[in-house]
Amino acid sequence: MSFSISGASFKGVSTLGASQPEAGYYEVTGVSVEYKPGDKQDARRFTVEFPNGFKMFEFMHVPVDGLPEKSFKGRIAALKTILASFGFTHAEIENNEISDAWFVSATNGGRKAYVEFVPGQQGVQGSYARINKFLSKEQYEKAIASGAKPVARDGGVPQRSAPAVPAGIPASPSASIAAPVQAVAPAPAGGLRLPPPPAVGVAR
Repeated sequence: MSFSISGASFKGVSTLGASQPEAGYYEVTGVSVEYKPGDKQDARRFTVEFPNGFKMFEFMHVPVDGLPEKSFKGRIAALKTILASFGFTHAEIENNEISDAWFVSATNGGRKAYVEFVPGQQGVQGSYARINKFLSKEQYEKAIASGAKPVARDGGVPQRSAPAVPAGIPASPSASIAAPVQAVAPAPAGGLRLPPPPAVGVAR
């Protein structure tokens, strides 16, 4: 007897035997951007997949009306850092409407991002696998060549949080910010339904 399972059921689920990688620098695939009941309205779960099949998510915070200017710009900078990691240029980011589709490899032209990763510590309460930073491809290649290994922040106990903004990503040539994002209402389980990213080739 045949069976049918929705592909959405497989999102964010690691393959059997896919344990968290060791501390290091990795190329990752953007899997999904989701809002789930109980999450803050301005938070989205950004799931990535590592080369060995291990999947994890970090919370990605959307800029909304009413935030202090510093917080608003900080969230814009964090999102731009991830987009830069996927290989999008300042011009592509600033001259288009950004949606969750830009962060998913299946809908952004097959682009992948680069991360500094630290695994959670077994037996340590409150310790989770963590992405310390999203890196540009150049930063990733330099980190790999250096042979160095990243370490956990916050006193050795990694805590799940929004992606950090690496200093190596240059600031936008334009100091202005696009029109404010409207207040975010709860999104459907499949993520925000906004225009797709521009048709671009795969960047490796």
